[in-house]
Amino acid sequence: YKGIIMYCTRCGQQIEEGARYCPYCGEKIYKEEYTYDQAPIYSRSIPIAIILSIVTFGIYGLYWLYCLASDVNTLTGEEDSSGFKVLILSIITLGLYELYWLYKVGERLSDFQTYQGEMVDSYRALVYLILGIFGLNIVARALIQNDLNKYAYDS
Repeated sequence: YKGIIMYCTRCGQQIEEGARYCPYCGEKIYKEEYTYDQAPIYSRSIPIAIILSIVTFGIYGLYWLYCLASDVNTLTGEEDSSGFKVLILSIITLGLYELYWLYKVGERLSDFQTYQGEMVDSYRALVYLILGIFGLNIVARALIQNDLNKYAYDS
């Protein structure tokens, strides 16, 4: 799609190359092919992820953390922290690294929304951090997943 002028299939307005949503009407823009670097993210059911995290005594929660980190990297196009790095450092530091990661993810998602021309919640990073500090990491993960689901290609 490099150098190609793109138009929204719904409203007909010209849109920026690489946009995932039309800034005029909100229609989702689909690409026919994906390279490894542009692999789409898929939505996850937040209630099922929470229930599985509780039922498996946190084991699924670790997998969910890995997936969240990978999906944020895919969405933002940055390889700040791989899912494996976030998982291992969070375990080694007994969750302290996850607090740092929650804050950085909040900043990255806000920056991504700004880049997309959307309204931005300026306190997102702080909210994720405070939830993590009070032991509500699962709530912060649910909020992150909710943000990611908005940009998922299968939602």
